[in-house]
Formats: sequence, structure tokens, C-alpha cells
Amino acid sequence: MGKTDQKRPSNPAMAETDEEGEAVDNAFDLWLRRGLHQLYDTVAKEPIPEDLLRMIEDDRKSQQQ
Repeated sequence: MGKTDQKRPSNPAMAETDEEGEAVDNAFDLWLRRGLHQLYDTVAKEPIPEDLLRMIEDDRKSQQQ
């Protein structure tokens, strides 16, 4: 559970610290999202092999019977 998922403290003096932590969480989320896209977008765009598609279709047919 990240800092952004936690409840805010009722102490207003802690609000600035929480906002700073939220900014760090947002920056990390952005960094992670970009990094994962950079690594895996090309893989996700590859076509699904015909053998795998055939196996999936055969499995669907066997479950319907």
C-alpha cells in the first residue's frame, strides 16, 4: 500500500509532508509506467503465433462439447 492509499493525518502540520510524499509517489508511478512501456510495448505488439491461436480455439471447442 503506497502513501497515496493511506488516510491523511488529522494534523494540518503533517499535510505538507503528505503532499510531498504524494508527489514522490506520482513521480515514481510515472517513471515506472514509462519504463514498463519502453520495455514491453514491442513485445505486446507482436502477433500471436498461429500455433497458440489454434490451441486456444481447440480448447474452446472442447469446453463447449
